[in-house]
Amino acid sequence: MRNLMCVMVALGLAGCASPDPATEMPVDLLPGLYQVTLGGGTVVELKAGGRQADVCFATDNALAFPGDPVSHLIPDWPGCTTTADDPKGNAISGLRNCPGGEGHQRKTTMRMSYAGSHGTDEFRIDGEVTQGDDEGGGVMRLGSGPFRISGKRIGECP
Repeated sequence: MRNLMCVMVALGLAGCASPDPATEMPVDLLPGLYQVTLGGGTVVELKAGGRQADVCFATDNALAFPGDPVSHLIPDWPGCTTTADDPKGNAISGLRNCPGGEGHQRKTTMRMSYAGSHGTDEFRIDGEVTQGDDEGGGVMRLGSGPFRISGKRIGECP
């Protein structure tokens, strides 16, 4: 009886473990209207402006989302390059680099790295913005730090 209870507890705990999005069977993000929220104190802002917006994903945008999620949500910055990693399962990740200094729009270099996951009707991206790699440790880097973008499908596009 005691062994049976141990097995049941072990199975119950195994069922509570969070799945690894990279090992999940890939799913498509459904097209529709998503309520998107941006958290963190960085220079990152949604394409619609601000920190919260309703974003419409047409079918082609929803299907392309895992391949380059940041470009669908964050405005492109002049002179920057975005490199999205190939999606693995439902895991998404990548990097955006923006050169700085003379001849560039930005005064300092900016780097944004991100990783996250998506389901059929939601997504979450956690990232980090770093700026001014040529500055010393005592210099405050305004806009650097962590951010989170989360989205939940709330219906059809208008």
